[in-house]
Amino acid sequence: MPASVVRVLETRLRSALDENAMLGHPFYVALAKGELERSRLQEYARQFYHFEAAFPRFLSAIHARTESQKVRQVLLENLYDEEHGTRNHAALWVEFAAALGLRETEVTRAPLNSATRELVEHFGQVAHRAPLAEALATLFAFEGQVPAVAWTTIKALNDHFGLEPGQFEFFSVHLVADVAHASAEMEAIIDSSEGEDGAVAAARRACDLLLRFLDGCLGITEDN
Repeated sequence: MPASVVRVLETRLRSALDENAMLGHPFYVALAKGELERSRLQEYARQFYHFEAAFPRFLSAIHARTESQKVRQVLLENLYDEEHGTRNHAALWVEFAAALGLRETEVTRAPLNSATRELVEHFGQVAHRAPLAEALATLFAFEGQVPAVAWTTIKALNDHFGLEPGQFEFFSVHLVADVAHASAEMEAIIDSSEGEDGAVAAARRACDLLLRFLDGCLGITEDN
């Protein structure tokens, strides 16, 4: 892909995330200001668990059908970070939820609201069926935002909720790890893309569903 096209694609993908940023959603605006009700943060903990627990399977599905060894290695490194060990990312999320006063079963067995279900199902469908560049762009729509989201969340949990670093290690880990993941995914999108429009549209669709997920955590539905 010509360098000029690469620059345009990267710019368009990053613009898609900036224009639909999770940090601009009322959920994170309230969290950053210390105005988010603890019950809403608990609901976020219950709902996000299902997405986090499914994320390794999204990576596995894309890995399994990818011809490029280079791209498979990117996905494998990400998958290892997510899944390995007893204190894997899903386990760290349960620890965070416990710091908010939730029992493990309240999180792992929590019913999914409609927005969470749509988000998880969409990422799963894309991981299994979408063209590679679109599947990778969907991952990037989330992981490309995680470092900034993690930093904002860490500060809010420390300043407004009285949590200690050991209680939100999930976010500390992602503050560093997803910088590398997002960068690698961007390179993989560029390597695998035969046309930029599909990848950009996939990123925008994923961003839209992430914002709707946050709506659900605030109790906002399409009927409201």
